[in-house]
Amino acid sequence: MGAFLLCVAVYSYFLWPGFAPDLDQPPKDYIQHIESYGTPSARNVVGIEPFMEPLDYATAERFQTKLDLYFRRAKKEGWFQKNTIVVLPEHIGTWLVASDQKSRVYNASTLTSASSYIAAWHPLQILKNLIIFDQEDKKVEAALFRSRSSEMAKMQYDIFGELAKKYQITLVAGSSILMTPGVFDRTLSYGHGPLFNAGFVFGPDGKPMVDAIRKVHPVTDEVGLIRRGVADYLPTFSASEINFAVLICADSWFADTYGAVKSASPDIIIVPAFLSDQSWEMPWQGYRDDQPAFDGWKADVGRISEGEAWQTYTLTQPDHTKIAEYGMTVFLKGTLWDIKGSGRALIKQGDTQHVGQNGDDGAALYNLWLQ
Repeated sequence: MGAFLLCVAVYSYFLWPGFAPDLDQPPKDYIQHIESYGTPSARNVVGIEPFMEPLDYATAERFQTKLDLYFRRAKKEGWFQKNTIVVLPEHIGTWLVASDQKSRVYNASTLTSASSYIAAWHPLQILKNLIIFDQEDKKVEAALFRSRSSEMAKMQYDIFGELAKKYQITLVAGSSILMTPGVFDRTLSYGHGPLFNAGFVFGPDGKPMVDAIRKVHPVTDEVGLIRRGVADYLPTFSASEINFAVLICADSWFADTYGAVKSASPDIIIVPAFLSDQSWEMPWQGYRDDQPAFDGWKADVGRISEGEAWQTYTLTQPDHTKIAEYGMTVFLKGTLWDIKGSGRALIKQGDTQHVGQNGDDGAALYNLWLQ
């Protein structure tokens, strides 16, 4: 009996997930910067760089309330009209893996600790997915996302659809790690299979359009967890009188993804991004996983900053800039356990590239009028 009580005590201390989280205080928007580019016209793209915290993902309702703060502010700025596209950043939905948990998850100092509390609260689901799937190197992390994928997909379907319909805009809903992502009946994931970093586009009717946008070039933190998408299968979109393509984060650095969407003659390339393993000002470490065919970039490693590399090798890289007249990159900001979001919005307007002026400690809204 003593040994049993000791085990219970150890479990309670180290893995007990806590009480219901305190949600009495509403979420904050932390908006620090708002800027618009171009001359008002009948078509525009609004980029949102939200500042997110763990408690923003505690419930589906709180997550939607947080995002609605930014949508309301963009509407107040006069940016929402019939032909408006709104863009959210990469991984905006990924952290819904922590939804509907207990207080120790949201108060944890590291993502690893938060994940251990979630796993301890759902041991059978984690164990099932560990037994069924073994293809990923990051097996426990993959099992955790698989165990929550169905709920995450349903929440995003409902929340993003409601926001698009409420504001009568086309919504590029960032991205999320999901199992077998796609456009299905009332959800964005179906069945059992590999994990992808995938994004979706929702129309003003609240319905997802065409198909999932699956990231083709995973970054270091994603390697061993998600499966690569195929460049030739990247969907393109036509909505709000705008032809556009969506390249998720690192996909905006590679010729194969631009080549795959070129035939659709997009007006704009939209890039949801998340920079978390280094800051905008740090020396650039180069292409660390997938690498382009040309070697010219190697001379810039350590010589220019991460931010300068984004400005040089993505939307305005000579071969890329020919694909579309306009471009917009938005980054996820926030403090998510021990992960700090970094980056500056990039807005391509013809031959001009604007760089967002906000830092990493707040949210920002950007608008680009298309002529």
